[in-house]
Amino acid sequence: PPASMTGKDMSGKKPGPNDKCTCGSGAKAKKCCFGAAASATSSLSEPGHVLPGSVDELWSMGKEALQAGDDKKALHHLTMAVNSAAKKMPRNKDGIATDADLAACNKETEGKLAALLSERSSLYLRTGDHAAAIEDAETCTRADPSYEKGHLRLAVAYEAAGAALQLQLEACERGVAACPSSEVLVARKWRLKKAIAEQPQGAGKAAGDAGDRDESALEAARRLADDVADPRRAMAAADWGSILATGAHGVTKDFVEAEKYLRIGSDGGDISAQRNLGFLLLQLERPGEAALELSKAAEAGDEQAVEVLAQLAKEAEAKQAALREKLEELAQDGDERARQMLSELDAQH
Repeated sequence: PPASMTGKDMSGKKPGPNDKCTCGSGAKAKKCCFGAAASATSSLSEPGHVLPGSVDELWSMGKEALQAGDDKKALHHLTMAVNSAAKKMPRNKDGIATDADLAACNKETEGKLAALLSERSSLYLRTGDHAAAIEDAETCTRADPSYEKGHLRLAVAYEAAGAALQLQLEACERGVAACPSSEVLVARKWRLKKAIAEQPQGAGKAAGDAGDRDESALEAARRLADDVADPRRAMAAADWGSILATGAHGVTKDFVEAEKYLRIGSDGGDISAQRNLGFLLLQLERPGEAALELSKAAEAGDEQAVEVLAQLAKEAEAKQAALREKLEELAQDGDERARQMLSELDAQH
């Protein structure tokens, strides 16, 4: 189950010291978010000073882990940051906060609570935990209804999870109502309306709807993904390809078949297929092709694709800087080939 921002598991129960921590790190609670390191956040900080274990430092450590590609460590630090930010927030007996208390906590933390939930939702989505991504995105929109990124996170998470089109539309419409100037949300709203209008009469869902035939959701996804005449094919192919790529729902991973179906979804204009195909191609060490697919998703307003592209650009710049430094060292030692390569790099700029 997804880690709770309340510091409890999904049942509302706080873990025992020898239970696994709710943040998903795999460590015991007493050695993780519920140990001495987490309690350090209760100390008072001097003006302008960031104490070890504070929200800002934990958030920074999470970002560093993300940049290093350590998703598990990043999730651990982001969860500690969320729990620290929401430490004083009132909750009911089940560990659930009201919308008013979430908003008050977000205001007290100067918007950090919503931003952290948004970032963790993105991480959950990247690791294939759709339920947790949706939960964090929904909580984010409750904490700050005017935070556009939270609504976008929720829309993308619902789409990646293969939620019914009507459910996606309702979430998107709430986002548009709260952020009426958001061009991305408005565009997504009308794209969903168009997709719903094009559905065959009586079809309430896309890949997840088994209709009266009592098919399982997985069987329906695969069937629709192979049906070239069905207008829902692109969305179903995106769902089935994503399942094959991640091994979700007990399905055996198959990168070859995953790429095949994700390409069908991508060619059909499905944003989640474009994004997930980009992620798959990165796993397969084909960054050039990955960048093309991620660019399609980013142009359609996919925030996660935008973030990954920015990270890829940053990594490319770092590699180029390291290469230039090495070439300059060789050129200073009289290496003519290094001088020629430096001249070629300068000409490119």
